[in-house]
Amino acid sequence: MEDKEVRRKEAKTAARERRRKHRKRVVLAEKIVLVLIGIVILAGGAAIVYNLLPGIQVDRQLEAADEYVETQAYEEAIASCEEALKIDSKSVKAYRAMAGVYLTQEDRESAEQVLYKGWETTQDESLLQEYCVHLLNDAVADINAGNCNLDALDKTVLAIENNPLSEDGIKLLDACYERLFMTEETEIFCNTEDGFERYLTIMNRLIQVCEETQNETLKAEVVKFAVPENETVWLPVEHLKDYKDLLERVMTLESTEELEELAACIAKAKEAQDIFAEAFTIFDSGDFEAIKDFIQSETYIAIRDQFIDGTMEYWKGKTYIPVSREKLKLVREDGKPGFSFADFDECPDTAGVIKVWGAKQEDAGVQRLCISYEPASENGEYYPHKTYEFVYLYSNVTIDGEYVPQMNYRFETRIATPEGTTSTLIGDWGGEHEWNIEY
Repeated sequence: MEDKEVRRKEAKTAARERRRKHRKRVVLAEKIVLVLIGIVILAGGAAIVYNLLPGIQVDRQLEAADEYVETQAYEEAIASCEEALKIDSKSVKAYRAMAGVYLTQEDRESAEQVLYKGWETTQDESLLQEYCVHLLNDAVADINAGNCNLDALDKTVLAIENNPLSEDGIKLLDACYERLFMTEETEIFCNTEDGFERYLTIMNRLIQVCEETQNETLKAEVVKFAVPENETVWLPVEHLKDYKDLLERVMTLESTEELEELAACIAKAKEAQDIFAEAFTIFDSGDFEAIKDFIQSETYIAIRDQFIDGTMEYWKGKTYIPVSREKLKLVREDGKPGFSFADFDECPDTAGVIKVWGAKQEDAGVQRLCISYEPASENGEYYPHKTYEFVYLYSNVTIDGEYVPQMNYRFETRIATPEGTTSTLIGDWGGEHEWNIEY
């Protein structure tokens, strides 16, 4: 009995030990499973976090952009680059990639804008340098294609503004000057509505860079660009004062005899415009009576006499010297500047041309005073072409059937047509012995 009890107790104890070991194994297995589950969760979470990193997301958008470019889906490629920039607005890679897409489409202007915006946003110098290189390459392409104009010059100056020490920029400035301002004749300032205004803006930008950097090489370029070497340069009359002001500003950098001569020439042209503004007002009004006082003014007589004597400075012309309000012809003779105003043939859309009579015409030893005016064309057509002539002279006036020599005015109106010219002449115009004749 005692043996049975002992065996029963031993069996019970063994059973408890087996159950204990089993539970330990189960617990261990559960722990292992939990650890494995934890590892899996951690690994998955890390993958999720990794995939959510901005740099990874940007790279994936740019990879997509590359794939779109390969299939020529350029709009989608641009959209992918834009998405990349939404993720990271300062991603240099994204800006460069977007510029690359535009270049693939040969849209250089958009590529340059992207690069410049990228530099503004990131302040990354490599983007700025790439932008400047593209600007200079564009200018070179324009020049090589024979299309050197203010656009090419503008791009060159823009590159210099962003990189004043660029030797390539200075060399390209030289090339622009040679093609723009060393030709026989140029109308670059008049062939577009804002041509001269653009030139002024470009020049003032260059001057500002000079003032900021004190770059002597660039200063020499500015002085050169202020004085075109073309044999003939057409300028808009409305900008004479602006040009004079520009020359004076350039002379604060460096004053040269050439600059001073040109400034004096332009000042003379502006003075002539100011003097004849009164005459234009009279002619525009249609009431010509007041022109009598104008041609007898000391100022007009002095101008006439200078042309007759050959002592007029800068202002070129002989016999019938035009004055107009639209275009001025700047010329160089023996290295000296001079000017004349466009006549009707040189500027058919003029609002009217005055002509100073600078010829020696005497009547009984008395020099005539003469001026003429050609009004604007009617409906844009040259014919019928009108000319009004006003003369103050010493000549015979019929008084009581006899010829009496005295000072008097004559007013002649000529109308030219393809068939010929008809004239109406009024003698002793405005006087008590006025007479008319047509021929």
